[in-house]
Amino acid sequence: MVQKIIRIEGLECNHCVVRVGRAIASVKGVVEVDVNLENREAVVNFEEVRTDLRKIKDAIREAGYKPI
Repeated sequence: MVQKIIRIEGLECNHCVVRVGRAIASVKGVVEVDVNLENREAVVNFEEVRTDLRKIKDAIREAGYKPI
């Protein structure tokens, strides 16, 4: 299990948090995600053998936000 913190540009409200959280959670191999509006970041726990950081960041982009 790997844990990464991803800063995200564009998080402005709770709707954004829900949208990004759902996008990340939909990636196969993601075990847990916590999106924090105040810090504008997501803490993601995932199985490295099933996914990688690139796929997670792609899901964030597809949801309309910019991972840093």
